[in-house]
Amino acid sequence: MWLAVVVVVVAILYLASRKPRGYPPGPPRLPLVGYLPYLNPHLPHKQLWGLSSTYGPVVGLYFGTQPVVVVNGWEAVKEALLNDDLNGRPENVFFTILYKQQRGVMFVEGDLWKEQRRFALHQFRNLGFGKRSHEAVVHDETRALLQEIRKAEGSITLWEMLGVSNLIILWAVMGGKRLERSDDRLWDLVVRLNSVFRAGDISGGLVQSFPFIRHFLPKDHRFNVVNDGFRLVNDYIKEAIDEHRKELDPNDPRDFIDLYLIEMDKQKDSRDTTFEEVQLLASCSDIFAAGTETGSATVSFAILLMTLYPEVMAKVQKELDEVVGRSRLPSIEDRSKLPYTEATLNEVFRFRGAAPVTVPHKAMKDAILQGSRIPAETMVIVNLYSVMMDPEYWSDPHTFRPERFLNPDGTLRKDERLIPFGKGRRACLGESLARMTSFILFTSLAQHFNFTLDPSVPVPNTEGKSGFTLGPPEFKVFTKERL
Repeated sequence: MWLAVVVVVVAILYLASRKPRGYPPGPPRLPLVGYLPYLNPHLPHKQLWGLSSTYGPVVGLYFGTQPVVVVNGWEAVKEALLNDDLNGRPENVFFTILYKQQRGVMFVEGDLWKEQRRFALHQFRNLGFGKRSHEAVVHDETRALLQEIRKAEGSITLWEMLGVSNLIILWAVMGGKRLERSDDRLWDLVVRLNSVFRAGDISGGLVQSFPFIRHFLPKDHRFNVVNDGFRLVNDYIKEAIDEHRKELDPNDPRDFIDLYLIEMDKQKDSRDTTFEEVQLLASCSDIFAAGTETGSATVSFAILLMTLYPEVMAKVQKELDEVVGRSRLPSIEDRSKLPYTEATLNEVFRFRGAAPVTVPHKAMKDAILQGSRIPAETMVIVNLYSVMMDPEYWSDPHTFRPERFLNPDGTLRKDERLIPFGKGRRACLGESLARMTSFILFTSLAQHFNFTLDPSVPVPNTEGKSGFTLGPPEFKVFTKERL
């Protein structure tokens, strides 16, 4: 009897530790938990890159019961991002809980993703997303931010201020009206979103494989921090959708929500429509949450690095003074005349991009990557950090050096390996707006202020804080207006 039990247990453990035939090489698979016990939540992108020194550019492992392939290095990353067979999305436990199914534009695949992404891109372009027509919105919010900094006493926590700015700029496109910085609810949303993205885990943790265990987790567990934060964002957007529906004028759409509601009404009698209110809610949540957090992270990192490399800031300010002056805010039309400033922002994106790994991909069917077989339904983590910090290509990747993006004649040098927003059909939907907003906010701050670190706060670790994305460390700065 006992021998039979032991045999059964051993057989189960053996089967639970096996990998499919032809699976890419990687660390041993522990039964039920896979590689999770070894995954360091602090800077996991560095750890996952380190595996390539042992197993090669395509590493096969397991997060819980989920098969996962980690892709490192330029050649493998480029091949993965351009392979449509790897453009799926693994099921996300948070979306399953929130929407009962996968919805939005970030975590969906197939025809649903194609139709919704096409619609979103078309409408955002019509609304001036990332273009000159939207620049006035960014400038208005930039002036409000500058004024708030001028009124501040003592040192300031810049990422909170920038988070509110990015939230307001995004909402102008989605929700159609300018929110006020004095609204305490906005500040609460920014703080909660930061908590969500820092508590997030690129592996999904054990809950991803065994969703039932969420019922036994303490309230302050990272899973509940993320889940509660997403619900808060959803509640905010749901209120806005309800207001838009009451005020909707089909002949005069004001923003993305209006345009989506109009499309819903057009397709309401179609049995195959993907235009539903839950889809609108999820799409807005995707863009609202991710855009707010990553946008503030980029500019926060930029200012932090300027305090640590004052010689770089001095060159940026000299170029701004010569090209833009002080009487107006920088414009996207100035970018071509500000090569050193553009090179500096490119170096920020390379050095501390907010997305060191992409949103997880999934093999839609059996695929081949770098000669390795990727079974259908495998999660694929594409490690952008391994490309942008590769010492064999960049020579001194851990040195912050904007000059690497300049030609000998001082013009801007483009580099195909600078891919902070990904590459291919799954590249970031909001790249154009993110680049424009980061440029105007950063250059306006540099134009008007000098920044120094508050010495009462410990020297920040410039490697940042991990989570769903890479956030800046905690730091405060003193500001001094440039006269």
